[in-house]
Amino acid sequence: MAFDAIFQPLVFKNLTVKNRVFRSNISGRFDNYDGSGNQARINWERKFAKGGVGAIISSFVPVHLRGRIVPNYAMIDHDRHIPFWRAVGKAVHEHDCKFIMQLSHGGRQRDINGIEFPVGLSSTSKADPVHGSDRRDGGRLRRRRPAGA
Repeated sequence: MAFDAIFQPLVFKNLTVKNRVFRSNISGRFDNYDGSGNQARINWERKFAKGGVGAIISSFVPVHLRGRIVPNYAMIDHDRHIPFWRAVGKAVHEHDCKFIMQLSHGGRQRDINGIEFPVGLSSTSKADPVHGSDRRDGGRLRRRRPAGA
């Protein structure tokens, strides 16, 4: 049959996926405002794994508070978040599904302005053509910090 290949394993250098069905990034503001995850996220990811997808690509996972685009996404900016992400991995691995975490830093992008920081850090001080949010050249801000800060 023409579609048999989709159900065959997909082998990468360091990753083998049971089939070629990937659930791509689906945004959903399931998590807590402070960047911690919760059971709703675990249940959501488990549902796809149980349904037979070979791998799940997470929604964006901010690596720093200044780099998150909107609140209510689980972050991985501190070791305190590791147990949550282990629980997500365990839940999907129970169904022979891989979990691919999409690490992110939104730079100047703010889909909701003024979350914690009214000005986003960016590699440039040019205006954001889509969102219109304020931004500063993060390189200049880093250079102004005193040594050892």
